Amino acid sequence: MKALQRAVGGARAAAALRPGLRPVQRRGLRQAPVQALLEQVVTTEDERLRVAEVAAALDKPLARDTAGGSNSGGNDYSTAATPGQTVSPGDDDRTRFQLHWSVDMWKPFYPSKWVASLEDPNTPVPDRIRQFTETLTNAVSTAGILGNSETARYWAYHLSRTGFFAVQGVASLLASRAANGSDPPSPVLRTASGVAGPVTEAMLMYYQDHENIKEGKYALPWDMASLNHRQFNPLYVLQRSAAFLNEATQTLRRRGEGKADPIWLKSGLLPEYYGDGFHYQTDGWLSARSAKIYETSTETLFVGRQDAMQRGTLVPLRDFMAGKDASQMTALEVAAGTGRFATFVKDNYPGLQLTVSDLSPFYLAEARSNMKYWKRLRAPDAQLGGVDGTGATFLQTAAEKLDVPDNSQDIVYCVYLFHELPEEAQRAAAAEMARVVKPGGIVVLTDSVQSGDRDAYQNLGNFGDFQEPFYRDYINTPLGPLFEAAGLKCGMKLVNSSSKTLSFYKPTEDDKFAAAGSEAAAAQAAAQEVAIEALLDE
Repeated sequence: MKALQRAVGGARAAAALRPGLRPVQRRGLRQAPVQALLEQVVTTEDERLRVAEVAAALDKPLARDTAGGSNSGGNDYSTAATPGQTVSPGDDDRTRFQLHWSVDMWKPFYPSKWVASLEDPNTPVPDRIRQFTETLTNAVSTAGILGNSETARYWAYHLSRTGFFAVQGVASLLASRAANGSDPPSPVLRTASGVAGPVTEAMLMYYQDHENIKEGKYALPWDMASLNHRQFNPLYVLQRSAAFLNEATQTLRRRGEGKADPIWLKSGLLPEYYGDGFHYQTDGWLSARSAKIYETSTETLFVGRQDAMQRGTLVPLRDFMAGKDASQMTALEVAAGTGRFATFVKDNYPGLQLTVSDLSPFYLAEARSNMKYWKRLRAPDAQLGGVDGTGATFLQTAAEKLDVPDNSQDIVYCVYLFHELPEEAQRAAAAEMARVVKPGGIVVLTDSVQSGDRDAYQNLGNFGDFQEPFYRDYINTPLGPLFEAAGLKCGMKLVNSSSKTLSFYKPTEDDKFAAAGSEAAAAQAAAQEVAIEALLDE
C-alpha cells in the first residue's frame, strides 16, 4: 500500500501545477506527505531543520478555518482536524505555492533583536559603538552598496527616503501629543527607539528590492530615475508634509478616543463596510483631501518602504510576461486607490492596456492625475491610447462585483484590499477576479502578511486596533483555498517585509486535459504496482 500512496500522492502534485513549479498539495487526491515534498526543494541541513517543525505539523490532519467550511460551489476545502489545532495561513501557503527565496529570508527575521544589543543600557558605550560599526559594515558589504554607481545611487535614494519618513513620523507623533495634551516622559527618545525596528526592516526590504532589480524582475523605480520629479522640489515636499502633519494630529486623536468620525457621504451604491472610517482618516475614502494625503500617510507608517513592498507584485508578472508583447495584453488593477503602483506597472510595460479600478471617484481622480504625471515625465511622445494617451482607462467598480466582461483580462492584480474586506466580500472578490481573467492568465494578490509568515509578528492582530475591523479575521484566513475554490491554481509566493504576494493562474483546457491524463496514468501505474506486490506476496 505504501507504493500506492506514493504514486497517488505524486500524481496529485504533478497534475496540479505547470511545469517548473514546485509540487504542492491539491484537493481531490490523497494528501502527499509534506516532509517528502519539502525534501525536494530544500538542499541544506539548516533548511531541513527550519522546515521540520512545519512539515511534522502539516502531515497531521489539521483544519483550515474557513468559517463555514464549504464554498458556494459546494467544494469543501477543509480537512479533518485534531481538536484545537489549525493550520496558519503561512504554513498552509507552504503546501500550495512555489516559494520565492524571500519567504525563508523573512520568516526568522526579528528587526527588534537586530538592534537590541545596541540599545542595551547595560552594555558599555564603546562596545555598543563597536557593535554598531561592525553591523553597519557587514550590512554594506552584504548589500553591495558600494559595488557600482547605480547600486550606490539606489541605496542613497532609499536611505534618504527612509530617513525623511522616519523623521516625519516622529514629528507627527510629537505634534499630536502637543495638540492633544499628552506629554509622556522623554517622548523624543521613546519615539526614536520605536523607529529603530521599522528602519531595520526597511533596510532588508531595500536589499530584496534591489536584488529583484538585479535579477531583471523590474526596472529601477521611475521616480528615483527621474531627477526632475516633483518629489525633489522642496516646496512640494513641504506642502505635502504640512498637510500630513495636520491630518496625523486628527487621526491620532481619533485613535486615542477609539472613535472614527462619521463619513459624510451615504449611498446605496456603496457596500455597507465602505462607509467605515478606515485608519481613522478624515472622510474615509470619500474626499479629494483623503486621496491627496493617502500616499504620504502610508509611506510614513512604513518609513518609506511601501513602494518597495508593493513592487513584489511585479516579480510574478515578469515571469508571466516573458516572451509576450505587452501592447497586445490587457490588465486590470482592482482597488487601485490613488494609482501610484499603477504607474510602476506602466513604467515596466508602457504598452500594456491597463484598466485602473476603484470604488472611490476621488481616488480615481488622483489615480488619473498620477498617471498623467508619469506619462509627462517618462513617455511624453508615446502614443499609448486610453485616457489622456496614457494607455490606461479608469473604472468605478466594486471588487466583489467587477463591471468587466468574462475572460477579458490577461492580468488581474490587487494590492492592499483583502485585509479591509469582510469574509463574504473576500470570497466574492476572488470569484470575480477568476471570472474576468482569461484562461491561461494570471491573478496576483499583494496584501499584509498573515499568521505564520513572520516569526517576529506574534502580535500581528494589534494592527486591527487602527480602525481595521476585518484585519484579525484576515490574518487567520488562508488565501490559497479561497482562490482555489474560485477555480484558480496557486503559483508563487513572496514575502516583502510587512506584505506578501501570491500569484494564481487560470487553467486552460489543455491544463485540464493534462491534469486528467496525469491522474489516469498515475492510477494505472499504481494499480500495476499493487498487482505486482500482490504476486510477490504470494
